[in-house]
Amino acid sequence: MLVIAHRGNNKETFENSFDAYEKSVACGAHRIELDVVLSRDGHAVINHDDHLMHTTGKDIYCSKTDRADIELINLRNGQKIPFLEQVVERLLPRIELNIEIKGNNPDAAKVVRNIVGQHPLRDKIIVSCFSPEPLLYMRDYCPDIKRACLTGDDTVPWPYFSHMAVLNFMQMTDSSIVHPRMELMSEPFMEQCTHRGWQVFTWASMIGEDTAREASWTLLKALGVHGHCTNYPRELGKWLKQEEQIHQRLEHLLQIGSTTGDSHAY
Repeated sequence: MLVIAHRGNNKETFENSFDAYEKSVACGAHRIELDVVLSRDGHAVINHDDHLMHTTGKDIYCSKTDRADIELINLRNGQKIPFLEQVVERLLPRIELNIEIKGNNPDAAKVVRNIVGQHPLRDKIIVSCFSPEPLLYMRDYCPDIKRACLTGDDTVPWPYFSHMAVLNFMQMTDSSIVHPRMELMSEPFMEQCTHRGWQVFTWASMIGEDTAREASWTLLKALGVHGHCTNYPRELGKWLKQEEQIHQRLEHLLQIGSTTGDSHAY
């Protein structure tokens, strides 16, 4: 099960900052999930929302602000707001990236394509979205970049309620990766994904793992998900290693028992 750092290592430092991304690499995460919105002049800003209030304390919208002005604003941890091409240049050689395009604007997908479409390490990139338009653009103009359908949003307006039918969304965008919210995972859902050859990378909300996270991870691992986008990448990595050690120990004891015929060995 791959460890995917949600907005970077957001519990140890500030989300979607270079500090969060560097801590993701340092703790051994396999992939970083990050969010892209567009500035007024068409640059790929890394921020979960168009509005910068949460991350900077400023009542400013990226879509109404040019890059030069955004570059003057600091995140709450004092660092500059990242832009996608900066993240790709600095991090892609060391870790995979999951670029989530916010909203339904195919222009954002065009900007992402211009940055990563011909990158020599583009096989380490996944582009995901809750809406079909950006994924359809990537399908048509950059088909070798992997696409992922995000599901589990609580506020799906017309006409996007059809995305709740995951099969429709996946077929519409010709995607082979689905990103369901972890609370929606079940054995029948996983069986359907496996039957259709889909990869499954679950995700947790920002408060979704504040309690009982190991119980959730145990279920996800038992279901066979391919990876999990977590707010606790360091802890998940350690937990997975411990689980693997336990599994190896049990396998060793079973081998001893089968060789000696001693049922007490296990």
